[in-house]
Amino acid sequence: MPPTPAPVESAASSGVPHDGRRARRHRSRDLAVDALLDLLSEGVSRPTAHQVAERSGVSLRSIFRIFDDVETLHAAASKRQLERNKHLYVEVPATGSLTERIDAVVDLHSSLYASVAPVRRAALRAAPESEALRAQLDRARGWLQTEIARVFAAELADRKDAAVTAAALEMALSFEAWDQLHSSQRLAATDRREIVAHTVRALLAR
Repeated sequence: MPPTPAPVESAASSGVPHDGRRARRHRSRDLAVDALLDLLSEGVSRPTAHQVAERSGVSLRSIFRIFDDVETLHAAASKRQLERNKHLYVEVPATGSLTERIDAVVDLHSSLYASVAPVRRAALRAAPESEALRAQLDRARGWLQTEIARVFAAELADRKDAAVTAAALEMALSFEAWDQLHSSQRLAATDRREIVAHTVRALLAR
């Protein structure tokens, strides 16, 4: 038998005004965002507002009262996806052998991209018409650039072509490269991982 919930202070006794409409709005917003993420994860590449409404149980009219348009809904879903997966954005140690660091970086990105793939694809499709999505994608790319510079600082420090090598590493470790191997070449996860690791090793070779 579940525990009895603790008594909740009334709005009057707590001094905090109770806003039921705001609570319902937030609840409907969360339901719509979760429905969109579920549809994308199930392989629906371009979910419509009608599909989101049907899946979430939130009326179409309510969805467009909460979100200005479908693009705004996608931006909210992309932000939620980032929150869901923030535990995957771990800091790879900048110490240890080059082989160990390459393996750690490739393993991290393989796990991360597998988790965010459906939403990232949708964000990339919608980004040309969405400033919010472009900003989120830019932040993701900025994080990747920072991690490359930090983890491989020793290898890049004394190279005349450091900027070019860093840009090539960014391309090799990007979601777009991973998705090319996954969606177009239809390679298994182990093969994708080995190809990316091989590319990074080649770029950092003396």
